Amino acid sequence: MATDPSLSAATEKDAAAIAALFVQSWASSRLISFTQLQYGTLDHISLATEMNSRLEKLMKTENVRFVTIRDPSTNEVVAVAQWTLPSQDTNESEQETQEEKDERQRFEDEIRRNGLPESSNKDLIMDFSTGLRELCERVVEGRKYFRLENIVTHPDHRGRGLATKLIKWPFTEADTQNALIYLETASDNPAKRLYEKLGFEEKGYFAIPDLSKYGGEGSQTHLALIRYPNTAA
Repeated sequence: MATDPSLSAATEKDAAAIAALFVQSWASSRLISFTQLQYGTLDHISLATEMNSRLEKLMKTENVRFVTIRDPSTNEVVAVAQWTLPSQDTNESEQETQEEKDERQRFEDEIRRNGLPESSNKDLIMDFSTGLRELCERVVEGRKYFRLENIVTHPDHRGRGLATKLIKWPFTEADTQNALIYLETASDNPAKRLYEKLGFEEKGYFAIPDLSKYGGEGSQTHLALIRYPNTAA
């Protein structure tokens, strides 16, 4: 991976700070109405506390990495990217039948749904996450890939190229492994221009054309972007 000294791996002690960054970002973004539709009226403290617990568990997951950039004067996390690395269980997954995969997915979805806050819009959250999962499967077509799950920079530290450093973190390793880099973003997210500048290409989309069935208004569209490996690297 990149060896830039400003990049460092997060630890469980950073979970609360990272959760607060994520919640702050969602609460101030153009997705605020969609986030509220999913989770109800945003209680930042409660949402950050609930997310803190989930992040601590994720940080113990073998193929998940939280890459951070810290303020050198305070050592506080000011930017973070959440990555899922290519699965190492390729032989096991290849031996799994489609029926077994479907059954495992139903089981995992049931666990996730049951773990959602009772006040949340569970149907929307599950339909949205299922749509994004199926979008990813269509786009990567079984190839090895790194996945950018989340990325956020504290408002006071934006415009300094921190997001670029975080996005480029796996580029060298992805090229070495001949692996894709995959991410999703809202269709109206200005960050799409940065992704394209860094070599990502739009390859598909998932849309909920009518949010009224979930009690909302309008529509929601997310794009799938891919960076292909640089085989000349």
